[in-house]
This record gives sequence, C-alpha cells and structure tokens, in this order.
Amino acid sequence: MIAIAQLFFLTLGLALVVVAVGLYLRRTANWHALWQIWVGKLKDLSLSEFRFYRSGILFLFIGILLRIVNLTLNGV
Repeated sequence: MIAIAQLFFLTLGLALVVVAVGLYLRRTANWHALWQIWVGKLKDLSLSEFRFYRSGILFLFIGILLRIVNLTLNGV
C-alpha cells in the first residue's frame, strides 16, 4: 500500500513541477531562466505557477518520505 502511495505522490509531484515550468515557459518564452527555477533565484513566477511548483515539490518530498518508510519497514 505504501508503494502505491509513493508512486502516486512522486508521479503527481513530477507532473505538477513540469506543468509549472511549462506555464512559465509559455508565458515568458525565456528558456535561459529555466535553470533559475531549479536553484530558487527566479522571482517572476506568477501566483498560479508558484502554487503548482511548490505543490509539486511538496508531493515529491512526501513521496521520498514514503519511500524511506517503505524501505525501513519492508527492507530492499
């Protein structure tokens, strides 16, 4: 059950991050600022892009925590 939840959170998190980056690139067409999103130096994300991005990061973090719990309880 934890493995299914882990996969769900990781997939959803990755999808939300990709959607946020896609929305930003469609709005600005600034491919050079793409790396700034990953290092946290980009300050011109719109509110919806920021929400998608932060939700995606949160879901990825939860998925990683579930992976750690799954490996701890069930082993390799």
